[in-house]
Amino acid sequence: MAQRSKYTIRTSDRRVFRRCLRKWNFQSSIKGNWKSVGAESNIHFWFGSAIHFAMEDFHGENKFKDPRRAFWAYNQAFKAADKPAGADSYYELGMAMLSYYMTWYPRHNDVAGFETAYVDADHHLVPKGTPGATVGVEQGFYIPLNVFALVEVATDKILRTYWGKENIPEDYLQYLDVDESFIGDSGIELVLVPLMYHGTMDRIVIDRYGRYWILDYKTAKGADTNKLDTDDQISAYLWAFEQWYGVKAYGFVYLQLTKDPVKEPKRLKSGDLSIDKKQKTTYSLVKQEIIRDYGKVTNAPDKMIQFLNHMAEQESPEGDRFIRWDFVKRTPEQLVATGANIVGELQQMLNPKLYFYPSPTRDCMWDCPCRTLCLAMEMGDQDTVDNFMLNFEQRPHNEDGNIEPWRDDVPWPKEGEELIPLDSILMLDQCMKIELESKADDDDNGFTFMYESEEDC
Repeated sequence: MAQRSKYTIRTSDRRVFRRCLRKWNFQSSIKGNWKSVGAESNIHFWFGSAIHFAMEDFHGENKFKDPRRAFWAYNQAFKAADKPAGADSYYELGMAMLSYYMTWYPRHNDVAGFETAYVDADHHLVPKGTPGATVGVEQGFYIPLNVFALVEVATDKILRTYWGKENIPEDYLQYLDVDESFIGDSGIELVLVPLMYHGTMDRIVIDRYGRYWILDYKTAKGADTNKLDTDDQISAYLWAFEQWYGVKAYGFVYLQLTKDPVKEPKRLKSGDLSIDKKQKTTYSLVKQEIIRDYGKVTNAPDKMIQFLNHMAEQESPEGDRFIRWDFVKRTPEQLVATGANIVGELQQMLNPKLYFYPSPTRDCMWDCPCRTLCLAMEMGDQDTVDNFMLNFEQRPHNEDGNIEPWRDDVPWPKEGEELIPLDSILMLDQCMKIELESKADDDDNGFTFMYESEEDC
């Protein structure tokens, strides 16, 4: 397929399309394709990229041997002037979150037995050690949608679309699968490109029964499980997985990390443990402190045991208030419907008569990069519109939109070089202590892996 110009649809595009047509028209690769000039200014996006990079390395090539070193390296890749406001405080938050992850993940994964899968150059899932295979993290995919665009080379504007290869004019077919432009009847230089569904899977894992799962990381204020049955990313990725890799994924692991650092159990001025139920700690840490104070749990006062029981009730086999994962499946019928939904939305997106009206909400203040532009357009303020656009540029269509310049500035460890000590990049008292003492819990954390029977394999 022609790769000179990639016009792709992503799950994020579909969400923006439903959320606000004007914002979608501004950002979508098949429309305006605008991006801001310079470094990322949204702290939430910057921080999410940092956590993803830490997980990518730790569960991938593991060059840094610890996700906190990778997180530190991500932070180092940005000059102070290029970091969004609040980056320093988010750095401390990220270190605390990853320190607890180093405790949480081994305990929970002990039952599931997830290991990162390997992928070869032809998108086949292969055994570890296969020559040329790479570790299955940050795996991009491009699913052809059997829709083709006739594009003006000079402007990257879509002039016409063809639904199905059989509807492409015979004179144009020779240019479909080659990276070559041609001159149309009107004397305009054209290129014919496929429209594709694009996404990036954070991690592909294989469980102890040899079944493949897609594992995705989310950072948020609090874990949300109510949406999982209808989450469109889960559906789209499971639909795409089968088409891209040629095998079915058994399910989707939705791993949520709360932007809330774990803290040691509080103590009163008297030195006694606090039984404040609002404190941000965990059952295992409270239990450890009780054992430290009383020798064993049964020796503790009743009120302390009641508090420990309360902390236990706040946790579930899937996790706690700080980190949890949920296992989600889709039926074959749901995946068929997902493909139909994507095509249906694309039909609306390509409607030449579609009017791009705004859909303002209170979230515009923080989640819309073109809010100022939108207001100026509504007021007919062309000067503001022109000045605003000076801060934006169009993405080149010869890349997939995933270009991340900061990766060139990551201080990767050199072969034979000693890794930076952890105690020089994080606060040991607040991070390492949480990691080490959280591991002092019982071996049995009550977690039972879903779908343990191999009958469904």
